[in-house]
Amino acid sequence: MNFQSKANKFVCPNDRQLSLRAKLRTGWSAARSEPPLTAAEREAIADVVRRAEQVDEVEAKRIGRLRTVHV
Repeated sequence: MNFQSKANKFVCPNDRQLSLRAKLRTGWSAARSEPPLTAAEREAIADVVRRAEQVDEVEAKRIGRLRTVHV
């Protein structure tokens, strides 16, 4: 499959195009000036992280029990 073909809608940009986009600060990776997170948003993110850590802990304990049972 030729990704540089004009017929292909998923054309990979070349290095020159990427360099120009970076200089113009456009494209998906350009930094945006977004407002900072609110306290409620930060708390929601912290809750998600806490729950993920709890799930990891429970999973580690479960795996530890499985290892000791089958060893």
